[in-house]
Amino acid sequence: MAIAELNVRSRTAVGKSAVKKMRADGLVPAVLYGKEVESTPLAVDEHVLSRFLYKYGQSTLVSLVFDSDDQGDERLAIIKDVQYHPVTGRAAHLDFYGIQIGVPIEVEVPLNFVGKAVGIAKGGLLQLVRRSLEIRCLPREIPEELTIDVSALDIGDAIHVNDLEMEGIEFVSPVNFTIVTVQAAKAEAEPVGEEVEEELEVAEAVAETEE
Repeated sequence: MAIAELNVRSRTAVGKSAVKKMRADGLVPAVLYGKEVESTPLAVDEHVLSRFLYKYGQSTLVSLVFDSDDQGDERLAIIKDVQYHPVTGRAAHLDFYGIQIGVPIEVEVPLNFVGKAVGIAKGGLLQLVRRSLEIRCLPREIPEELTIDVSALDIGDAIHVNDLEMEGIEFVSPVNFTIVTVQAAKAEAEPVGEEVEEELEVAEAVAETEE
């Protein structure tokens, strides 16, 4: 996974009034934290952040580059959470989780399904049960996405998390859940017109006999 740079600045002002002023000045409050990482209040320019999220999204490694008048260094992190204003939709707060190179971390990665399952040609339906998976790997080995080939799936077949083997990646799951499956299409209701007519004929015959 590529590492994207994002300029940030440390801040000392905290509290509702300070945060309100920051937002009025076009800054988004943020915080950097993590295992063996000292919690650090940050601020990010709103326009810079908007362009960053539009280009990279949230699933990327971020090199936090501090302003020269602050710490003058950089730290590696992932975006753990972005909170948005319920009315304006603008970013209201960010959580950065600091990571260390060489130490595995757990992240959620989207899935990309490729191929056409053989069961589809037989009338089956492809059902995607999971759209992403949580994995554990080294920071620089985090993939943009996980590609899963469904071509061999017949009706009734499925791929479970324990079926996946990818070098350098450990799948974090307490159970062997289903990721994708091919299900048989629901049987169409059989025509009942003839059956109804036969039942009516029998009923009429019985009625005539009773008379």
